[in-house]
Amino acid sequence: MLDGGVRIRIAFLTDIATPYMAAVLDALARRAHLTAVFCSHTATRGMDWQLEMSFAHEVVGGVTIRRRRRDATDFYLSPRIVSALHRARPEAVISGGFSIPSSYAALYCQVRRIPLLIHSDGTAASEAGIGRAQLAARRALRLLAWGAVANSAPAAARFAELGFPPRRVLRAAHAAQVQPLWRVAADRRYGSQGPLRLLSVGRLIARKGLEPLLRAVAQARRDGVDVELTVAGSGPDGQRLRALAAELAVPVRWLGFVDQPGLARVYADADAFAFPTLAGDPFGIVVLEAAAAGLALIASPRAGATEDLLTDGANALVVDPDDTGEMAAAIARLAGDPQLRRTLGLAASSATRERTPAACAAGYLSAVQAALASRSE
Repeated sequence: MLDGGVRIRIAFLTDIATPYMAAVLDALARRAHLTAVFCSHTATRGMDWQLEMSFAHEVVGGVTIRRRRRDATDFYLSPRIVSALHRARPEAVISGGFSIPSSYAALYCQVRRIPLLIHSDGTAASEAGIGRAQLAARRALRLLAWGAVANSAPAAARFAELGFPPRRVLRAAHAAQVQPLWRVAADRRYGSQGPLRLLSVGRLIARKGLEPLLRAVAQARRDGVDVELTVAGSGPDGQRLRALAAELAVPVRWLGFVDQPGLARVYADADAFAFPTLAGDPFGIVVLEAAAAGLALIASPRAGATEDLLTDGANALVVDPDDTGEMAAAIARLAGDPQLRRTLGLAASSATRERTPAACAAGYLSAVQAALASRSE
């Protein structure tokens, strides 16, 4: 809100609605006059989420170019975005990433003379493979945007690399629906008997690293470790991964897609969590969820969530997923040491205390307030 209790009019532009973003937008709508503009109902990265959105929103539709790469972001070519922003009549626009929709938003903001803020969780590592055209787009939008909103510490560093002035790089740290997961953590019993119940959650695509995880579990089992693996998620690589698990003689409980309301039970039924993501993963919301649930984590160093939330040996075991021996050794450590699981799990859950949707929404609102205040300087 502005001084005097007047609610700021904000338009938030992004590709699709996701559970964590819907929760943040709902919190932001409680503090501002918000209109969310979604490019599409679903996308290549979308799942069959059943979302309840009580905030004002519009799905613009239009031409969508699906990417051949299974883990890539789709292209949205729709001038309807400008019309949707015009109907919202915002005082500021927050737009997701250096995308074609952000270009439409930049055009609208230039005409209206209102600030545009680019939000992103992209990191130097996740953007290492971008081409010249994408880099040129980032530079162009940097010149047109008032500033940036980073969803993690490595994302803030990436904005600085791209030339955004440090004072105009604000933070809205990624959040999740952590409250029910904190209750899971409070009820967790770390000294449970039986095999280590290892969990992984995510889309079944190559860069999520399920293949190296399966090989590490197979190695651990050959070394005599009593471990069971559960995988929650679906995707185009599902059949291939099931065949690999059978070839490696790794028993896996394949849950398929689990919608957000059912995830708390999935996390509660596990003893430890594996996040074996490979290069190109900008964040990894599942790390935040698993940490909130008090699970001991084995985490890849290649995603923003690991750098943002985790410290090796303090609240997680950070291991290169391509090092099968080290991954297997980490699994063995957790299987044989309930006290270590407890120490890491409690510390991980504590690290999520400021990662609520309300806290993230407050970060977005503060960024907009800073942008509007700068106009009178």
